[in-house]
Amino acid sequence: MTIWSNRLIDKSYISKCCTDSVFKRIISVWREKGFTEALRFAASADSEHVTKVIHWIAVKLTWALDSMEKGIFQREALPTIGSGSIADIVPTRDWNTSIVRCISWHPHCTRLAVATRDDRIRIFSEGISGIPILRHSAQKFVYQLSWSPYAGRVLAAACHIGVLIWTIELGAASNMLSHAVLLKRRNHSPVTSVAWHPQGNILVSCSPNDSNMIVWDVSKEEGVPLKRVGGGGLCFVHWSFCGSRLFSATCRNIFRVWRSGTPTPWYAERWTVPSGRIAAACFGPDLALIFASSDDPVIFSLPLQENIFDTKSSFDEINVAYPLINLAEVTFTSDVNEDSITVGGRIVAMEWDPSGRYLAVLFHKSPLIALILTRISNLGKAVEVKPFCFIQGLSGEVPNCINFYKKYPSTDSIVCLTIAWSSGRIQHFPISNNYVMSDDVCLLKKGPYTCGDYALDEVDRCLDKKVRPRASIVYVYNVSIEGWQTICATLSLIYP
Repeated sequence: MTIWSNRLIDKSYISKCCTDSVFKRIISVWREKGFTEALRFAASADSEHVTKVIHWIAVKLTWALDSMEKGIFQREALPTIGSGSIADIVPTRDWNTSIVRCISWHPHCTRLAVATRDDRIRIFSEGISGIPILRHSAQKFVYQLSWSPYAGRVLAAACHIGVLIWTIELGAASNMLSHAVLLKRRNHSPVTSVAWHPQGNILVSCSPNDSNMIVWDVSKEEGVPLKRVGGGGLCFVHWSFCGSRLFSATCRNIFRVWRSGTPTPWYAERWTVPSGRIAAACFGPDLALIFASSDDPVIFSLPLQENIFDTKSSFDEINVAYPLINLAEVTFTSDVNEDSITVGGRIVAMEWDPSGRYLAVLFHKSPLIALILTRISNLGKAVEVKPFCFIQGLSGEVPNCINFYKKYPSTDSIVCLTIAWSSGRIQHFPISNNYVMSDDVCLLKKGPYTCGDYALDEVDRCLDKKVRPRASIVYVYNVSIEGWQTICATLSLIYP
């Protein structure tokens, strides 16, 4: 055994050990992350540990790489308000002024996350009286929330400077024990969208100022960029239910559908819209994909499912997006109070319930939410739609954001749409499968639905129907031929 004394460990030995350690780390970074990251590591290291010449070269090369990357992949920062702003691309109507900025249901728990204008996130859970309120110094301007599928208390928040990964403690001491980890990357802000893979192993984030998607390994707090030239920054991303496809929408007329299945490497199929950008998109069962652009109120369907047993169709057919329904803006007179109501026009957000039966559409100017019946057939290659009803809030309210409750059996005939209104009221709107389908119209067997709601004052009124017995009004125009013609004019169908 060798015994070291202070006299044997002199300054030259320490300098040599530090130098060897830094060079070994540079080589290790090169092997794991590539030449560029190794170069950045050398530039950030102390010049005394890596010779001054090597440090100077690394700094200059890093500066050159940053300039090239900013010119190719980065775009000018978007304004915060107005057309083409950050608030204009998020799936929330009137994001700058709305009290509730985004909501998200957990896919496997009865747990709802609500982000508000004061940069706080509230967690509502079934059977738990306390409502955790999440606050963080980096939590400024929350644009989107996403729950980790198989972790009931892990929530990702897309914020202005990066992604916050919250680990939430429920109970009396939840506010003190909940903690967050900030994931951020150079030139990747603001982060406007985050999406967990359905298996919960990776997280994808995007920014309108960065054309790279970042795929995060949250456990290691490391991210890998997916680089693609063209289309500018990215507005939002969505995973398919099975996790084999990833939809990414750019701030221009380009969108991509990534194939992320194993064992083949990831690659993207590039698509374009004639004008504008993708305003909203969502996946349904069997890889059914629907989307709408900012300049066209028509919803399109893009079938992605492949039938490996149908050899002929696999070689002969080409995937083509076809129009489903035209939601052009129309003004008509209400059958209830004879007021003039505008519905349709530019689409802000769409939500498709997990069963693929209902599609909720949120518009830029209309105070109504359009609810559309959908039916997916032929392994996702065909989507049929029928107008169902409109949902209107209380007097003076407009909808800001919507999200379907996801945790219910596939055999259940009732689904629930959660709506955040401009007054700050959050409402759960149950939708029953209790209707009669005919060739031309959908008739309800019962009258307008009622539902409970709750406010943000830590008073849970989710199931208390006595608070507001008429929280919403559902209009179903089936009383006359004129009424049906009105809704057909409003939701004019386009069949492929």
